[in-house]
Amino acid sequence: MKKFTVSPDWQLEKWYGFDRYRFKFEGRDAWVAVPYTPAGDGRWTWCTQWAEAFVERVGTTDLLSRGFHHAHIDVFDTRCNAEGVAVMHRFQEFLVSRGLAEQVNLIGMSWGGFFALRYNMSYPEAVKAIYLDAPVCNAADSDASAADRVEKICECYQLSREELAKSPLNPVNRAQLLIEQKMPLFIATGEDDLVVKVASNINLLTKVFDENNFAYQIERRPVWGHHPHGFDDRSALVSFHESVHQQ
Repeated sequence: MKKFTVSPDWQLEKWYGFDRYRFKFEGRDAWVAVPYTPAGDGRWTWCTQWAEAFVERVGTTDLLSRGFHHAHIDVFDTRCNAEGVAVMHRFQEFLVSRGLAEQVNLIGMSWGGFFALRYNMSYPEAVKAIYLDAPVCNAADSDASAADRVEKICECYQLSREELAKSPLNPVNRAQLLIEQKMPLFIATGEDDLVVKVASNINLLTKVFDENNFAYQIERRPVWGHHPHGFDDRSALVSFHESVHQQ
């Protein structure tokens, strides 16, 4: 039986009816929300970016009600470069040392999808499952809609777009890793997304998945843009997160 240990100097607040503890980790804003009845195995979810957005729609409160802890740390300024990934891993090790499970279910919305994929690329043994919702997947996306995003990635990674297009640091070049891992994936798209185009992002991954007969769950939503993330009916998503802990 695992039990998560809270530090007395963490700031307690209510968050969607649950206790949330705020603290600094290596100078960065971080927090953990605690279920009233923990599952006992330390299971937890981690929203890698936009953790205050669409909280109920992406199943976070449902999973807290079912015994999952939930965490976040702000590494947005790094765009999950080598420094950002390293901070994330130390954060995970810290939470594991306090009683959470060694593997985590990642929640990746938009930029958070990019962060989730980047983190899994570096620490595949640390990830239990990944939920991707309108995810950024392509560090070198040439679509005009991605210009500002790619410029920031180039700056943080100190690579040109041409270099990123071929780089193993670019998630769209690492589909094979997810296949080899047999990583459980739940993917949601807005097929009319004008912010993160599916054709130059998630479709590049699913094409490789399909060519290799790799099984994954996907909800392709026609006439749907980048927002809102998540679902009105979250039952399939919640079942996905719970199912990986029953294997």
